[in-house]
Amino acid sequence: MLKKLVIGLTAVIVLIGLGLPVDADAAGRKDVLVIGMATSDIISLDPAKAFEFSGVGVEAQVYDRLLDFPAGKFTKPELSLAESYEVSPDGKVWTFHLRKDVKFHSGNPLTADDVVYSFRRVVYLKDQPSFILTQFGIKEDAIKALDKYTVQITLEKKYASGIFFSCLAAGVASIVDSKVVKQHEQKTDKYPDGDRGLTWLTRHSAGSGPFILRKWEKGDRVILDAFPGHFRNPPKVKRVVIKEIVEATSRRLQVEKGDIDIAWEMLPDQIKELKKNKDLRIESSPATLIYYVGMNVSKGPLKDNRVRTAIRHAIDYKGIIDNIMGGAAKPINTFIPEGFAGYQNVVYYKQDLAKAKALLKEAGFPNGFEISMDHGDQPPNPEIAQAIQNSLARVGIKVKLNKLISSQLWPKYRAQKHELILARWGPDYVDPHTNAQPFADYKAHQLCWRNAYYNDETSALIEKASQEMDNDKRIALYQEANKIIQEQGPYAMLFQPMYQHAVRNNIKNVYVAPMFDLWKLYTISKE
Repeated sequence: MLKKLVIGLTAVIVLIGLGLPVDADAAGRKDVLVIGMATSDIISLDPAKAFEFSGVGVEAQVYDRLLDFPAGKFTKPELSLAESYEVSPDGKVWTFHLRKDVKFHSGNPLTADDVVYSFRRVVYLKDQPSFILTQFGIKEDAIKALDKYTVQITLEKKYASGIFFSCLAAGVASIVDSKVVKQHEQKTDKYPDGDRGLTWLTRHSAGSGPFILRKWEKGDRVILDAFPGHFRNPPKVKRVVIKEIVEATSRRLQVEKGDIDIAWEMLPDQIKELKKNKDLRIESSPATLIYYVGMNVSKGPLKDNRVRTAIRHAIDYKGIIDNIMGGAAKPINTFIPEGFAGYQNVVYYKQDLAKAKALLKEAGFPNGFEISMDHGDQPPNPEIAQAIQNSLARVGIKVKLNKLISSQLWPKYRAQKHELILARWGPDYVDPHTNAQPFADYKAHQLCWRNAYYNDETSALIEKASQEMDNDKRIALYQEANKIIQEQGPYAMLFQPMYQHAVRNNIKNVYVAPMFDLWKLYTISKE
């Protein structure tokens, strides 16, 4: 009880030191940053469970990791809580030496015991993001504290350091204050031996990051208070308020009035009007999402790569980007999105109806054929699907559209029951492997397998890359696999959308990240 009281008093002292009243959440204050965005996807703020966009974005402000990506740089993680490391000759045993000057928000020092506890609880809880660590064969007994500031992690086999380090920089690898969390463990039906603080950490925090979670009111707001004692990145503002504003129209109105400082994810038609406002600017970055058409190569005409290539040439990519996405997207012909190491700004396909017709004729379909395409019911999916339908009709391919809700669409896709499917893919962590494996290695039983494309050459390239310790050679292997996939594979890559945010001009040093796991608020200042 005494420990709980001390921890509680420490948090109160930190907040008093900030000089902020409880209701200090107005955009008019120079020390308070107010962001308007849709946060209804938040389920938990526990790094062992959070896997939705907004939840991952919030917990990234509250916790630190052994490695991390610096603000605005996304190709390679840097040492963070770890100040140095060694790897065994066989590439399986990694030893990390921790900084000795890091304190949690509670005032407790961060030690190797906290790292061991944090990783072991991820393995034990087996929640959605746990695979990011367990894919390396990490079990509870594979993580050990050699001394107060040294941690050893043993992998089941050799893995490329670039992949392993990127996963150690992911949200699920955040380090929690074990002393605090242990005080809030409870037995539940799912975890009769104890939930390792999972229930409590859903709405509370036990981190060492630049911000302290003050409050999460579902459907209303998240309030983060600065942690001035952060070892490297003390925030520039005293408080961040993330207001739940679901409608983009409302976000636009509030940022124009000055009720919020940043309006998150504005729509293309609103961007045109917002650009006319002298008090605002637009900050943008390519999102790491990739929209694509999947082609099940076990189905009829799609068995022939000439047909698949004809489809790739028939699509009006520019029309989709300009007319449906309002220009807020970029053409892409790679499974490595812009922002990741290995991205290549090369476009293999533009609409060429003559070439598409010639390929169809060569494949034995001079008059085209009939086929179905499944797609989701959320915008812009129906509009994109219709545009693709119109494009393919121009070369004689008659497409029947099947609009499905997510609970129908994805099980059908995973069961290989589709012909064509309009889908999108977002990475699980910040490394090209997280996309290369699903798109090019059928043995992973993900996108490549779902489209019945069984290419041993690309699978071998991805497997080889996963163990290549020379990062330049590893990236070259992904690029080699990508070229094969683009020319022979089961996809028509459509575009990479842009994140576009409206920011008031007195807000400085905003780095728009391509995914929420890379979101950094500590850089932002307010004049």
